Amino acid sequence: MFTADATVCTIQESYALPQQLVVSGSGGDRVLASVAHPGTEYLRSVAGTAQVVTWDAPDGTEIEGILCTPEGDGPFPLVVNVHGGPIWAFRNQWSMRSSWVPLLVSRGYAVLNPNPRGSAGRGQHFAGLVVGDMGGADTHDLLSGIDALVERGVVDGGRVGLIGGSYGGYMSSWLVTQDRRFAAAVPIAPVTDWYSQGFTSNIAAWGNRFLDADPEQHGTRAHTRSPVLHASKVRTPCLTVAGALDNCTPPGQAQEFHQALQAHGVASVLAVYPQEGHGVRAYPAQVDFLARAVDWFELHMPAR
Repeated sequence: MFTADATVCTIQESYALPQQLVVSGSGGDRVLASVAHPGTEYLRSVAGTAQVVTWDAPDGTEIEGILCTPEGDGPFPLVVNVHGGPIWAFRNQWSMRSSWVPLLVSRGYAVLNPNPRGSAGRGQHFAGLVVGDMGGADTHDLLSGIDALVERGVVDGGRVGLIGGSYGGYMSSWLVTQDRRFAAAVPIAPVTDWYSQGFTSNIAAWGNRFLDADPEQHGTRAHTRSPVLHASKVRTPCLTVAGALDNCTPPGQAQEFHQALQAHGVASVLAVYPQEGHGVRAYPAQVDFLARAVDWFELHMPAR
């Protein structure tokens, strides 16, 4: 933003820098405000570092993401953190805008924050690649990213997990039906059944349009891309999380997946927070959720 006296106001941040409002002019830079707090330096000391990584999807499309790693040499156990949207994107931000990212890094995990096709920031064409194909090529964007990090010696391929909310919750529950490599998963506010989602959600048209599917017609992507209808393929222990007040991805979505997994003998825990909506955001629920998530990964794919 330009001011009347020709100075410029910008918001600056990175994985290591909390958001701050800076005025730049002929006299140099001046910080007007910052969200830094007494715990900022401690968080910096345990949150590791972030770097941009790229890899090629099976069809040759270049995919990028931000990899956060603890101190030391790999290979590290990896948690793939899938963003919502799907048209949204990770960028170099303070804590990656996810409280669990620096927490997991502090416990010895690398965290990949990928931007598969459909993500924002690369134009309308790239964003549009997910329309009509959620759970299709974007699945392989994520799997190929894991493969690349394993091949580079950064990641231990035997200790890979998933976490994500909304679209990220859908992908966290979908990927475990498509690939058995995952040691643990934490889907948050997921869609797991596109049929019931289409008739209980306040954003039903979102899913139908991104899948290009009519739930009244059998055999469309509402069927073939519903994780709950592929639960027999899952071997990954799942901690599925929902808010009881969520109108976007109602808690029944998490409950359906949990019960489907249990019916097939898969280790599954369901956590529904009675005062939360689309994601777990308030205290003390967030403290409880973060403790559960870290415990889940440490139980099934310990870092140390």
